[in-house]
Amino acid sequence: MGNPQAGGDTVAPTAHPARRRRSIPLTAFFGAWAVLFALMTAWVFATPPSASPDEPAHIVRAASVVRGELVGTPSQSGHIVTVPRYIAESHAVTCFAFNPAVTANCAFTPSADPWQSVEAPTTAGLYNPLYYAVVGLPSLVFHDAGGIYAMRILSALLTTLFAALAFAIVFTMRNRRMPLLAFAVAVTPMLLFLGGSVNPSAVEATATLAVFCGMLAITLSPDPARLTGRAVVVMAGAVVAVNSRGLSPLWVALALVIPLLLLTDRDALVALLRRRAVIVLIAVVAAGTIAAGLWTVGTNSLANAIEHPDQALSFPGIGSSPLVGFQKVFIGTIGYSQGLVGLFGWLDTPAPDVVLYLWGLAIGAVAVGAVVVLRRRRLLVAWLLVAAFLLCPALVQAAYIHGGGMIWQGRYNLPLFLCLVVGLAALLGDTAFVRASYAWRRIAVIVVVGAAGAQFWAFEATLRRYAVGSNGSMRTYLFGQPAWAPPGGVWLWLAVFAVLLVAAAALLLHVSAWSRQPEEVVDAVAASPALEEEQPRRQDEALQQPEAQQEPQPSLTPAGTGL
Repeated sequence: MGNPQAGGDTVAPTAHPARRRRSIPLTAFFGAWAVLFALMTAWVFATPPSASPDEPAHIVRAASVVRGELVGTPSQSGHIVTVPRYIAESHAVTCFAFNPAVTANCAFTPSADPWQSVEAPTTAGLYNPLYYAVVGLPSLVFHDAGGIYAMRILSALLTTLFAALAFAIVFTMRNRRMPLLAFAVAVTPMLLFLGGSVNPSAVEATATLAVFCGMLAITLSPDPARLTGRAVVVMAGAVVAVNSRGLSPLWVALALVIPLLLLTDRDALVALLRRRAVIVLIAVVAAGTIAAGLWTVGTNSLANAIEHPDQALSFPGIGSSPLVGFQKVFIGTIGYSQGLVGLFGWLDTPAPDVVLYLWGLAIGAVAVGAVVVLRRRRLLVAWLLVAAFLLCPALVQAAYIHGGGMIWQGRYNLPLFLCLVVGLAALLGDTAFVRASYAWRRIAVIVVVGAAGAQFWAFEATLRRYAVGSNGSMRTYLFGQPAWAPPGGVWLWLAVFAVLLVAAAALLLHVSAWSRQPEEVVDAVAASPALEEEQPRRQDEALQQPEAQQEPQPSLTPAGTGL
């Protein structure tokens, strides 16, 4: 690959006679999907029903949307909709919310007729219905609380689908080691926890990451043979993401635009925009964004709490100046970031301090490395990613505080967090220490083993909090009769999660630390000034080359499998 310090940030694909390269490597895609889905499913069962932020409201919303009730009737407690009784009863099993010392063993007797239709409130009544129309489907089949677990599993399946697509796209990039390893940091315990509950935040985050990784691959590792497949991933991720939550179009816009700055000049951008796959991509994303905008404007979901305070929850800070909102969120960035790594339950169960410190160390190392090592376009893109992560939350809160109060939560910034971690790693992907195998393997082992250990600790501590309370006995938790236990018992899920983490760590080490870079031409280009100077011209030619005239490209996937 061209030397990033010289400004030649992109490399055109080499024209070797070989099989046509696949858009998505199936082995990497299905492997990542299976591992991530299994890890997230462990969180599905280890978390009591209604034990994630506002989950009862999302459960009721999903069950009502799938039955054709898109909004419901406004009221002071939320929008009133009609759902099965067992769905409505999810509000009644939150005795532990905001009190870590209380176990999840709520004194509640389910109704004898759980399938009876009743009215229930939901504070998510104005949210975009796309996510809920999918995850609400199991409530049409199940007649008891098993339907809630099924809804969680479907949400986890959708969340991990986009995470796996992002991973597979990165797998096709030339300098893939660093960004692949970055998934160990990007996939935080909080992402697994949210993905294992009924909540659109995790789907929004991974769909945005798929958009960002697709754009990174198009600009950092251009390949005409893979452009159509990458464009399809970007389209799917963008349409789902923008229709997830009210602020989603902002995150998707940043994920689309920032990577384009890596193109070496205007001619390269024009050549890219002329490609048929890119034209279709723009049209589909525009249509999806317009649909999301029409829903947001039509329901007034972003400003409803401001214009109709009698129909919304009241938050502190109403009437304060925008400067106060900006200052509180910007200065509190580190505190809010706890919600990106591990702040479970109803934001009342933080991950152990060591887990937070380890993640902070890893993120800081990547950020400092990017600022110190990168130059020119790559440095500009790195600073934009950092600035977006730091400033966007503060700007959003500044715009909202006067009429709606302090509403920001750390998890709202998950989409930009994922893009920041993977993006900085991709920009650092061909630096010297990554190419030095002896140093890289040590780094990979430290990151993967540290992340796996921290994941298990966060999982165990959260499960213990619900089983015996934050002040409960470890002996009772492991060897006695805890007040609450997940289906199958505590030991089952501790063992399952540990085995899954070992498998995930081994696979990630294999693909990121010991696998060869997919293009042997990388080192030759880096060592040749003449080839380096030729890169912008080769990139433009590659982008302008019609798809029908492309020469076959060498396969990057094991046994030539792909989609």
